[in-house]
Amino acid sequence: MSLDSIVDPTITIKPSKKLINFILNDIKDAGGAPDGIISLRKSKKSKKEKVVNITLKIEDLKWLNKYLKEHRKTAKEKIYLHELFDDSDVILPTPTETPRNPELEARIQKLTAQQNAREYQAMTKSIDSTRKFLPEDSIAYQMKQINKQLIAVAQFVFSVIAGFVFGFLGVELIIGNLDFGFRLLLGIICALIIALAEIYFLAVKLNENGFDVMAGKKLHYD
Repeated sequence: MSLDSIVDPTITIKPSKKLINFILNDIKDAGGAPDGIISLRKSKKSKKEKVVNITLKIEDLKWLNKYLKEHRKTAKEKIYLHELFDDSDVILPTPTETPRNPELEARIQKLTAQQNAREYQAMTKSIDSTRKFLPEDSIAYQMKQINKQLIAVAQFVFSVIAGFVFGFLGVELIIGNLDFGFRLLLGIICALIIALAEIYFLAVKLNENGFDVMAGKKLHYD
């Protein structure tokens, strides 16, 4: 799954029992307190489950720390915020998750399985006599791959040349005499169109084969 930006950056705190008891029982004057502390004190008369589900925010802790500073000036027992904060849970903001495209996920799984299979074969070929040499270890396999690449390049070049000849000479034969510059422009346009089409179909072919061209790379684990 991909992660989007964080919509709500607010940090919330799930207070511990000690902190909840202090806010409910020991705070005498909650004037000017933030909404979190006020909500918690109001929920004292409500169900216990509602009290447990109350969360605080940073501004609640800031107000509580300020209250404790004033409280320590007159109280016999010195209480500090970090002591009340023990066992509290801090809930950090999390980015929203966007489900990955099912086709993309299936594609990734397929490529991962192919890569794992190649790595497994490379690691175990030395102990398995039936697979001691992988096909890509042979010279014939390497030559076959080179021939494929050379044929693809030659096919691309001849297709582009044929397109240029058609635009430069073929159109003139069909229509009649044309200006040399216009014929040259037609030839270049036809060659570019065919070149783009060849590149597109080559990309589609590689996509259908699961980038099998990568299988020609030899893996060494010896």
